[in-house]
Amino acid sequence: MTSYTPPTEQDTIALLQAIEAKFPHKTLGSDKWYLVALSALVSVEPEQIATLYTYLINKPEYATSEARKALIRRIREALVKGIAIHGVCKPIEGIISIVQVERPEDKDYSCSRENWVTGPENLARGENWLNQIYKGNLSASTDNFLAHRDFDFISRHITYGFYLSDHTILGPIETELVVLSGIMIQNLPKETAWHFRGIRRVGVSQEDVESVHQCVELVAKYGRVSLHKVPRMADVEHEV
Repeated sequence: MTSYTPPTEQDTIALLQAIEAKFPHKTLGSDKWYLVALSALVSVEPEQIATLYTYLINKPEYATSEARKALIRRIREALVKGIAIHGVCKPIEGIISIVQVERPEDKDYSCSRENWVTGPENLARGENWLNQIYKGNLSASTDNFLAHRDFDFISRHITYGFYLSDHTILGPIETELVVLSGIMIQNLPKETAWHFRGIRRVGVSQEDVESVHQCVELVAKYGRVSLHKVPRMADVEHEV
């Protein structure tokens, strides 16, 4: 059996530099590339989220404590949304890795969902986002849950109502970047195809989705995981 040597901090920095260079900044903006890196990285090496954090805060745009607090709110929100994609433990591992390197003056004590309540408004918000992502394909996905209604309830009230339809910190495109990257790195073909359609429907071009796919492939190579099951955007484009 071949022994596994975990990637080093320098390996991670090289990965981040490669993703930053590959990401389509001109069309999607300069403040989103790290969300793709974060969402894929947390699946394969969650403790290296600290390296991503320190890589970012050493950039000139995060020279002030207020800028770093704004950054951590975005990172934290991506990890919170990631609970719906990865489960709870890996995002917790990721945020704890940041806790170990955060400066005291940069700690942000806000809670994005402290005023959240369940009920009709939460369900309606989740349904609205579901319909934007899935459009006419929604029933093809939710019909899988007709005899497994717990999953339908969780999808509508929790995954979408609580996590993914909250766009107060990360907007629609940013949310889909987090979701697509987090699903793809797990080599999940059906859900990747669903969110290929979804990210196109919120305004990301086919070419840019392919670039995001290539960024996730960099993480897969780094983390020694296979993406052999997932389609390309070109395979799904006719469904958009």
